[in-house]
Amino acid sequence: MTLEQHTASHRHLLDAVTKSTGIADPVTFVPSGLYYPLVQNANRGPLLPIDGVLTRDWIGTTRKYWPGVQFGIRQYTLNGITFARCLAPLGAGGSYDFFVVSRADYLRLFKEAVKAHRTKEPEGEPPVLHAEHLETLKQNTLGFLDRKNLQRIRDLGGRAKRGLLLTGPPGNGKTSACRWLWRECLRLGYEYRLVTPDSYRSARGAADPVEAVKQLFSVDRRGVIFFDDMDIALRDRNTVGESEDQAVFLSALDGIEVNDGIAYVFTTNCSMNLIDPAFKRPGRIDVVLHLEPPDAPLRRELIDRWHPDVRAAILVEHAVSQTAGFSFAEVEEVKNLLILWFLNDGKWDWDRAMDQFRENRQELAARKSRSVGFGSAAAPAANGAPH
Repeated sequence: MTLEQHTASHRHLLDAVTKSTGIADPVTFVPSGLYYPLVQNANRGPLLPIDGVLTRDWIGTTRKYWPGVQFGIRQYTLNGITFARCLAPLGAGGSYDFFVVSRADYLRLFKEAVKAHRTKEPEGEPPVLHAEHLETLKQNTLGFLDRKNLQRIRDLGGRAKRGLLLTGPPGNGKTSACRWLWRECLRLGYEYRLVTPDSYRSARGAADPVEAVKQLFSVDRRGVIFFDDMDIALRDRNTVGESEDQAVFLSALDGIEVNDGIAYVFTTNCSMNLIDPAFKRPGRIDVVLHLEPPDAPLRRELIDRWHPDVRAAILVEHAVSQTAGFSFAEVEEVKNLLILWFLNDGKWDWDRAMDQFRENRQELAARKSRSVGFGSAAAPAANGAPH
């Protein structure tokens, strides 16, 4: 794309925004580090098409911050100020992502964003982890990204990136730890990126897979990259045979240039002896946290966070004792069954919920599929329990 083509496309998009939103004498801007406080405090307005085209984007965990569109316009208002975000990926013709506000409101909107940024939300409730694990998690991510810490690290000649690997059987806190870190990134204004197996496969299938993978593992400013369940890229090349896929991944980790610091948080369910030693070396992975099924104090802490009505209906120590060896996810499933029974017949019965849990586990192990949720009144389960 030539410069003339680029500016012509930008002018065309800006004209589409002003016609759709009525914003007069427009100024375009990119909020950068003020993006999250700006959008968090604004009211979401309508989605608007560009030249009659609107491509919606379904997203769950970040819908409050993501405009909900891949091609189109999202309008916002903040304290009476109307502004909009325009997104228009044009393939080989480039990609456009900018905000628009009236020149008369530009300075006022900037001040509102700065004020929102300085008014930090309180820290969210951390995940249920042992104190030493939680401290290690914080120090190697949020603490590492503290501006003063990063500057001191650079002054002393240290690396401006950190790698943390969360391992262990499914259901023992890896996802909840990442979810808490993600919320803290939003609260503190850190950039974040979520890399999933699907997004990784898409990058590997791009026209330039090396560059596409590097983009997945890069940020424009200090932030956290979450790399979830990417076992195919972590397994030992001596065990499964070296692959081009692993080589691209490992190259991406070392080929990234970051100005403001970066922390990688990787999760995997596979055994440590299957993880490529080249991936585990310092500089790629600096700390490993292995999360085992929770012990009694951790199960008690989890139960103490349940709704007061649920806690009042059970004997907490009895519940803690009966769930020995359970994962966090399994303890939560017993709670869900307890609630389903209560909704079904108005009675709280922990032992019945435990019996149902064991029956469900046995059936899941024996069957390829089974009903999940409430059974219909016309076709109850054989024992009268919720399906």
